[in-house]
Amino acid sequence: MIESKGTNMGWIHQDDESDHEGFVVAVLPDGTDAPRDTWEDMQEAEGCWAWSLKYDGAHDRPLAVGIRAICLCGWRGPRQRADFTDPPAAEESLRKQWYHHAEVSLSRTLPPRIQALFDDLEETLLGMAMPPARPDELDDTRPLIAIYAATLLRAHAERWQETAVRAARADYSWEEIARPLGTTKQSAHERFRESRQHTAPQEA
Repeated sequence: MIESKGTNMGWIHQDDESDHEGFVVAVLPDGTDAPRDTWEDMQEAEGCWAWSLKYDGAHDRPLAVGIRAICLCGWRGPRQRADFTDPPAAEESLRKQWYHHAEVSLSRTLPPRIQALFDDLEETLLGMAMPPARPDELDDTRPLIAIYAATLLRAHAERWQETAVRAARADYSWEEIARPLGTTKQSAHERFRESRQHTAPQEA
């Protein structure tokens, strides 16, 4: 999910508001990027990006040779045509490029909600796996159940991982998928290509 321009100047990713904030900038005739919009620019453009007003070539204003999405982290997307007849459509394409970049960049950062679940589960299972300090603590320390829970989690995790990789293939490259897997794109491709072949009959 993306929050559009509100109190912030740019696009804000729901999982990270510090390093990843997206903007649309005009590409000037000399190939450089125009400055990001100011608050006054946004007001003049009625809450939209101001490139179509400031760089349309009218009334001696400079004419943009393109537009691109950029990110506060330093990422710069590819240049695309500046469509002055339909700015919202052009901006939507750039928004999708920036969101793709942010998702890949954050693919090894757990959202706070998921991190809290991990922490709670780890604390619970490690607590169950500890030897009891006193006989009356047996109900709180159940290492056999902890073993079984860990075994189930491993089996479920492999299935969840395969499902997520299949979903990611619609929008992400093998190189991008390899990042959260912590492996190379060749290894990711070989591993999950075989997985898809084995599971394909069940999905049909």
